[in-house]
Amino acid sequence: MPPAEINRRPGRAWPLLALAVFLLAVAVYAAVPGEADSAPLKVVTLGQTAETPPASCPGKIVNNIEITPCRVEGHVTGFQAIADGVAKPYEVPFDGKIVAWSITLSKPSTKETETTTNEVGFFNEFLGTPSEARIGILKPVEGTSPPKYTLVRQSPLQVLNPYFGTKPIFALERPLNVLQGQIVALTIPTWAPMFAFNVSAENTWRGSRVAEHCSSKEDIQSGHPQQGVGKTKTYGCYYSNARLLYTATLVAKP
Repeated sequence: MPPAEINRRPGRAWPLLALAVFLLAVAVYAAVPGEADSAPLKVVTLGQTAETPPASCPGKIVNNIEITPCRVEGHVTGFQAIADGVAKPYEVPFDGKIVAWSITLSKPSTKETETTTNEVGFFNEFLGTPSEARIGILKPVEGTSPPKYTLVRQSPLQVLNPYFGTKPIFALERPLNVLQGQIVALTIPTWAPMFAFNVSAENTWRGSRVAEHCSSKEDIQSGHPQQGVGKTKTYGCYYSNARLLYTATLVAKP
């Protein structure tokens, strides 16, 4: 199945500050008293692979012919089933807390020129504004096919427009408790330019859309991300040769 995507045809970020805030969050969590105060922190970055493909956008047109396409994702909650050949990259391997998450963002065009279109304006009109995302913690519902997941908790929404073209890190003021076997997913209520497509078949992901309504523009526009804590949703779409570019930092004490 081809990757779901939205195609648009014919600010400044603070990554160093975000990194400092993230490191502070880890330090604060490490300082919380407990039975294992003397034990070293165990930190895992879920979704991180040896290589990260670039996010799509901006596109390029020549003589009204699309040379370089621009693709984003929107109106969906999703997670990688395989990332660069790594299976279940967002499955939590041990009980702990998600203390931060990051997202790799491209920089869509905002101008109409001979070689570009107003991609930001198009996505705002088609999927809503502003560009925003959050992470959610999903609990698999055993024995379901297509698979169903219950949303057990989620982070606050983050507006992404100021960070276009960068890889911001969002430290969580209130870390999210997670249990082994749960999934850290990315929720996109409007749209987000963090989508890599036409990558190897060793990249597949699941999305919270209805089966057989996975790929058209109408399917994407009418999709609904999973944002109701305690509610269950079917993830009926499975995509290949595409990747959602985000990570989550998991911390635990032995």
